[in-house]
Parts: sequence; C-alpha cells; structure tokens
Amino acid sequence: MKQTDWKIIYTDYAGPEKRALNFLSKEVGRYLLREVNVYKIHVLPCEKDGSAISKNAILLSCYEKSPAIQKLVKAEEVPAEGFLVKIIPNPENAEGQLVILTAHTPVNLFYAAVSFVDDYLVRYGKVSGSNPMPDLTFDEPLTECAYTVTPDHKTRSIFTWGHSFNDFRTYIDNMARLHFNELVLWNDFVPLNIDEIIDYAHSYGITVNLGYAWGWGTHQCADTTSIDDEALSKLKDQIIEKFKNEYLHIGCDGIYFQSFTEQDRDYIGDRLIAEAVTTLVNMTARELWALAPDMKLQFGLHASSVRTHLDEIAKVDPRIEILWEDCGEFPYGYDPYVKSEDAYAQTLEFTKKLLELRGGKGVGLVFKGVMMLDWKMFLHQAGPYVMGENHKDIAIHDRQIRAKGWQGFSADWVTNGDRVLEMVQFIKENKLGDVNMCLAGTLDGGIYLPTALCAQMYWSCDKTYSETLQKVLKRTCIAKD
Repeated sequence: MKQTDWKIIYTDYAGPEKRALNFLSKEVGRYLLREVNVYKIHVLPCEKDGSAISKNAILLSCYEKSPAIQKLVKAEEVPAEGFLVKIIPNPENAEGQLVILTAHTPVNLFYAAVSFVDDYLVRYGKVSGSNPMPDLTFDEPLTECAYTVTPDHKTRSIFTWGHSFNDFRTYIDNMARLHFNELVLWNDFVPLNIDEIIDYAHSYGITVNLGYAWGWGTHQCADTTSIDDEALSKLKDQIIEKFKNEYLHIGCDGIYFQSFTEQDRDYIGDRLIAEAVTTLVNMTARELWALAPDMKLQFGLHASSVRTHLDEIAKVDPRIEILWEDCGEFPYGYDPYVKSEDAYAQTLEFTKKLLELRGGKGVGLVFKGVMMLDWKMFLHQAGPYVMGENHKDIAIHDRQIRAKGWQGFSADWVTNGDRVLEMVQFIKENKLGDVNMCLAGTLDGGIYLPTALCAQMYWSCDKTYSETLQKVLKRTCIAKD
C-alpha cells in the first residue's frame, strides 16, 4: 500500500527553487502517487515552511530562509559552496521521517534535490534479492544518513550549436540535472526566440553566452587571406556593428567568439596569427565594453595555430576568458580514447602551461569527446529561425539515428573514462584560479552515459574512476537506447 502521508515543505517558489520543487514533486511523485494496477488518484502536497508535519516530509529550502531547517541543522553543517542532504527521524513523531535538502544558494538547493533523487534514492532504494524495487522505496523507512557535496570546479559549461536542439526546454532541464551552470550557444543567426531560451536557462541559474564569429570561417578559416592592420580594423568595425544591431539589447550574460585561429599554420602571409588575433581581440573588446561595460567576453581559441606562441596570447586582456580547444589528445579530441601516450604526456604539459598563463586568470578548457555531430552532413544555418521547438517526430528521428553512435561512444567512455578523470584531477591540482570546465557536445535526445560521466567528473573528481562510473551507471535518468 502506498504511503499517502508525505509532503514537501518549501519556502520560495521562483527561479532555481521553483525548479527544485517541480523536480522533486515529479521525481518523488513517481514512487508515491500511484499503485501498480490501481487507479487511485493522489497528489503530493507542497506546503510553505511552518506548515504542520504529521508524519513524513521533505524539507526543501535555502538554509537562511527556513526556521524549520534551522531547528534541525546547525549552520556549520551546510557547506558554503555546496549542499546538504540529511535523512532523520521526525522529532515530533517517532513513526515519521524528515528528508532535509538545504544549501546557501538557490542553485545549490536545486543540486541537493537532484542528488537526493539521482544518488540517494538509487543507492538506498529497496531491493528484493538481486532485483531493484523502486516502487517500494517509500513503503518502508528510508535509510538515515547525512552527506554534503561541494563542487571541485566552479564553472561547468556546455558549448553547442543552437540548431542541434530539438527541444530547448528538455535540453536545459538535462543540463541543470547534470550540474552544468553555463551555456555557450553558437548561432550564425540569432534565434527569434532567444529571449525565451535565456529566461528558461536563467530559471535554473544557468548563464548564457551567445557566440558569433570574430573572423572565424569554415574550412579551418582558409577564407582568411589577410590579417594586416587594415583588415583587422575593418573586421573590428564589422564585429562591433553586429554586436550593436543584434546582441546589445539581448539579455545574455556574455559574448563568446572565435576568430581566425583554427589553422594548421602559425602565419597568414607574413604576420603571426597569435600576435594578430591578440591585437584584434583587445581593440575590439575595448570598443564593445564602451557599449556594454559589464558584458563577459569569452574567447574561443583553437590552440593549433598559437600553441608555440603563448607569449603573445598572454597579452590578451585578463578580463577576457580564453576557452581553449584542440589542445591535444583525448579528452580534448573527438575520438574517446588516447591514441598516443607520448602525445597524452605532451597534452598534460601543454595544459599546465595554459593553467599558468596570465597568472591563471580567465582559463577555460574544452573537452570534445561527446560532440556526436556528423560534420560531413553538417549544414550551417541559412537564416534566423525558431530554436529548439522542433516537432517531436524530428526528435525521435534524430535519436534513433544516433542510438548506435551513442552505444559505441558509451563503450569507449566506459573503457577510457579513467583518462578523463586523470585529466580533470590534473587540472584541479595545477590550476591557479577558477577554470571553466567546458564540454562541447549535445544533450539532445536525452542524458547519455558519456555526457553524464564527464559532467560528474567536472562536478566531483575526488572519487576513484570505478566509484564514479558506478554512481553514474545506476542513475535512472541515463538513456538506455
């Protein structure tokens, strides 16, 4: 018989706190609201802090806002940058229990809700013999415990092309569930519904940086034939004009850009690419900041043409974050395995140089091993469009086509994921400041194992690979097809 005496006690219903309550109501409700083969309609009450608790309740609130939680939890139990999950007996009713989910910020409160569903309920769910019995999870007392989590990397981002989205809401839902907190969104043309997309991301506490070209072109920028002073000045003017016309009045959090560095050479003509791009970026940034002083600028920099000229890149304005890509072996490369141990060792050495460049300020690193886009069939956007509102039949079509690809990627990631963890731990040990851990890829179609595994490593890299893999594999949100 399903228990009908659980409720959720909350304080605020807005922003990430609203998302946390909606998430809990849905995910916990799946265990509480129906009985197998019985059509008994039931709801999970959600009541404000201070409401009476007759027996069982989930207390969901930022610590400073909840007198109820403050009576049960000491302030020092809640980490400054993380969250607390705590399951205790109900002090007012020995037959009841309280699940306490709390943090100091709304975003971390949402992560506490996710952790309770994706980690606690999976770990302590009811089992009959060797068979998991999730429907029985709340039919017996929950396992009492308490744990805290603090992220190892403050910024965890996804870079993606906008037109790879079929459903922008589900995409952002999945981002938040995996603890990503920044979306770097590239479009050749600004989507007509960009305001709605940004607002939806912001409701999860996810910042949005919109990307456009500052001299980047297709075919490894082969169409860039001149980078003399006159060409750079004209390019700067075009960039600023596009910003004023298309981006200045959008409520995005930052501008991401790529320039002419996706090259297999160090020079264009007789000018060094590293020197020219630094000149362009700095003079363009000055004019852009005159229009929008608080705008974050994020420089998507391909390492291939500048890796031996870091002294020039060190001159990039330190207020600009450099998001490095093409830095060497897996996990920077598309193929999810290490091809050469010597190349991997060189990749570690190069990564350390990037972490130390500019005194460790404004560093971001892009892993590409879950991109799942077929560049041979890739079509650039033909004009402004409505992003992420495709018919469900298109989403089903794309998911079916990619299913076998994800199966292969998942096999390779299970086999080689320890190298990703090794790299993430190396970055944590050698960073001088905050590092933006960025994943270039797609969440369209669901949460697949490689994406979830990498996201977990970005979030917490202090466990062994086997522990991390086991945690992620057990989650019910991982796509199975």
